[in-house]
Amino acid sequence: MADKVRSKLSTWKGLKSGKKVISWIDQGYQCQWKRGAPRPFHQGKSFSKGLDASQRAFLAKEKARCFATGAWEPGTSDKYVSKAFLVPKPGGKWRLVIDLRNLNSYCREFSTRFETLRKLKRMMNQGDWMVSFDLQDGYHCISIHPDHRKFMTFQLPDGELIQMSGLPFGLSASPHVFCTVMQTMVRALRAPAAPHVSTQLEKLRRPTPSSRIRGGHSVRYRYVIQKGKGVSPSRGLRILPYMDDFLCVCRTREEAYRAREKIEGVLSSLGLARNPAKGCWEPSQQLEHLGLLVDSRRGLFCVTPQRLLKIRSLSHDLICRGKGNARWVSARALASFTGLAQAVYLAVPPARHFLRELHFCLRQKQNWGSRVLLSAQAFRDLTWWHRMPDRWNGRAIWRSPTNAVIHCDSSLFAWGGVLNNTVPARGFWGPKERGCHITELELEAVLRTVKTFLAHLKGKHVLLREDNMGVVGMLAHYSTRSPQIMRRLRQLWLLLDLNDISLSVRYIRSEANVWADALSRERDTEEWKLNPLVFSLLQRKFGPHTVDRFASQLSAQLPRYNSRWMDPQSEGVDALQRSWIGENNYVNPPWTLLDQVAQKLAERPVPCTVVAPHWPEKDWHVVLSSLAREVLVFPSWHDMYFPARLGASDPVGAPGWPTVIFRLK
Repeated sequence: MADKVRSKLSTWKGLKSGKKVISWIDQGYQCQWKRGAPRPFHQGKSFSKGLDASQRAFLAKEKARCFATGAWEPGTSDKYVSKAFLVPKPGGKWRLVIDLRNLNSYCREFSTRFETLRKLKRMMNQGDWMVSFDLQDGYHCISIHPDHRKFMTFQLPDGELIQMSGLPFGLSASPHVFCTVMQTMVRALRAPAAPHVSTQLEKLRRPTPSSRIRGGHSVRYRYVIQKGKGVSPSRGLRILPYMDDFLCVCRTREEAYRAREKIEGVLSSLGLARNPAKGCWEPSQQLEHLGLLVDSRRGLFCVTPQRLLKIRSLSHDLICRGKGNARWVSARALASFTGLAQAVYLAVPPARHFLRELHFCLRQKQNWGSRVLLSAQAFRDLTWWHRMPDRWNGRAIWRSPTNAVIHCDSSLFAWGGVLNNTVPARGFWGPKERGCHITELELEAVLRTVKTFLAHLKGKHVLLREDNMGVVGMLAHYSTRSPQIMRRLRQLWLLLDLNDISLSVRYIRSEANVWADALSRERDTEEWKLNPLVFSLLQRKFGPHTVDRFASQLSAQLPRYNSRWMDPQSEGVDALQRSWIGENNYVNPPWTLLDQVAQKLAERPVPCTVVAPHWPEKDWHVVLSSLAREVLVFPSWHDMYFPARLGASDPVGAPGWPTVIFRLK
């Protein structure tokens, strides 16, 4: 294969391939060493456990194939011998693996950026037609430099030494080298073809005086080529490359057929070939690519039935092994499952969410032959994979329009949220949250904001704007390495799942997150919580009270309460505008609202207990005294009031005045 590609070197040069690519095609790839060439090594005898008849037959067939394609050649040295072994493939087949880890430790590392199926949302339109194809012996299209082939030697069971002359799969640099070379082919497919314009149809418009550039500058002329009928440039193809797998997207079936002709032409001109046994060469609106089902008609990524069955089977096997061995399972088996499940995250939105705990468990491994202990949460996550609801198998390629927008922010003492830039919500952090990291508080702010506006968000697609990059990353995959934050993520995911809310998140600069930021930083000095012991006394004497009219999530004395700002548990905001009739009201308002409270009760007296400072000179004090059937006065105590801004748990100190309790009706 490499010889065939090398014979088309002039075409590669004509497509403006870089000097590096031309060198690899012409002379072969040379390993890039970190600190010089490796010392001689021999990794031991390959196939030490012996081979059965089917394995020997496969190895003989593979040897003949690789010698025919030029990927292998007889070994010339026994100084650098790596180990080889066979691994099973589905369908009773085998794969030959050459362990080049020792050689890779001497080689420089290269990063490679792949174009994944995530890019389809920008390339594809609904109803598009697709074809996919694989390259025939892709890696073997690039040779290894003759001087470096000795470093890639292995031994067959009969003692014969083989060295790889084609780019091997186990070499760490191979993905980088292959993808760099294939960029030339992809560029040729994506580039529009030049229009073929007949010379008889060309007409040049002669320059006119108005086309001159005055002022002493040189004169320039503009020429226009007029093309005849039916002459139009050919558009480039929408190609998505991933290693040696390629997906082509076209608007119509006819366009897909024309794209196939162009693909065949480009491959032939570069000395490459399509593997006829792989891919989907017949245009379709639904095909399997990179292990997922791509459906352009419905606009979905889905897990194929075969892969879904394998995921459920492996998860069930891990559950059974864990139950039978006191929750201990093989690290290699667990890693195999997580890798398989991770690969379907584009089709299963919460995939990473239900894999994080399994990754936590894998941290315990000492080596790949050891066992790890599954936690209770890991068992629950494996059970979810085994019983994964069908509604989670399928993610939209294009997201639905946003139905609601929420902004969130947090400070070290409070949180704030805004719905659709119109409705605010806020609250203070309690003692449990005050010691948490700011990122955890930011995520908790999102959770509380969603709870607060839950009635408005059910069944909708919600756009969250958040100014913490850590939270943006976590909510993109519902996963984090922090066990504490992961617990909050699980609560949020369950809340969204139960209420059919799809949440997408976008970063917003702190300077632009104005309202939510202001809500989280405003220090409310007017909200006070009466000492719970004093409230218990009032409950016994005047209760039971049914609703706390001026409170928040931290300062509420009763399950039902009204608040100044919306929060997850508030029954409503602005108690002064709500009806107090039919309730036994507990009223502990900000002192600045006592005038309005007295006016409301004077207009319509209702059963209530009012807490206020004992300031007899105030007119509201006179009004409430005239309405009250009983008045209690408490002396100034150091722990009479707990301010909400301090978490409503620490006393602010003794006020400079007594406290009065008015009981109406």
